Amino acid sequence: MRRLFAVVLSALLVLGFAPVAKADIAGLTPCAENARFQQRASAADTPQAIARFDRYSKSLCGDDGLPHALIPAPVEPFAMSFIRGHEGEIMIPGVIFIYIAGIIGWAGRSYLQAIKAKGHKAALDNEIHLDITLAFNCMLRASAWPWLAHIEGQNGSLRESDDKITVSPR
Repeated sequence: MRRLFAVVLSALLVLGFAPVAKADIAGLTPCAENARFQQRASAADTPQAIARFDRYSKSLCGDDGLPHALIPAPVEPFAMSFIRGHEGEIMIPGVIFIYIAGIIGWAGRSYLQAIKAKGHKAALDNEIHLDITLAFNCMLRASAWPWLAHIEGQNGSLRESDDKITVSPR
């Protein structure tokens, strides 16, 4: 009898006879069902605003009628536990932000390396008074910074050698 009960219980758990439930995520409701969101959407008069409210109607809104981004606690590997269907609310802007920040950092790094190669006096002058053509060229080359970082990481020029790093005495 115990074995039969265990088999039946296992089958129920594996087959998932539990009814599908829609969880209340932090008090958020679908924007299409939110009264305050509908009130704001009906006030839209331009085609861009109407399209924006149509796109936001698929998101989840709070009591204020504004769409909210869903960022749950990182449970899955690599913190990719986004609520399915809302990945673009955080991942796409996050990747764009990291890419733009990388462009800025790589352009600054390559500009400083280029003026340092000119000599001491020129380097000090070009840190204060920017060489616009050099800065523009560095910015254009920096758009490929993930590839450039990979190449420099492979050949070892991305990191400085340990003997060139000073350590302050304590």
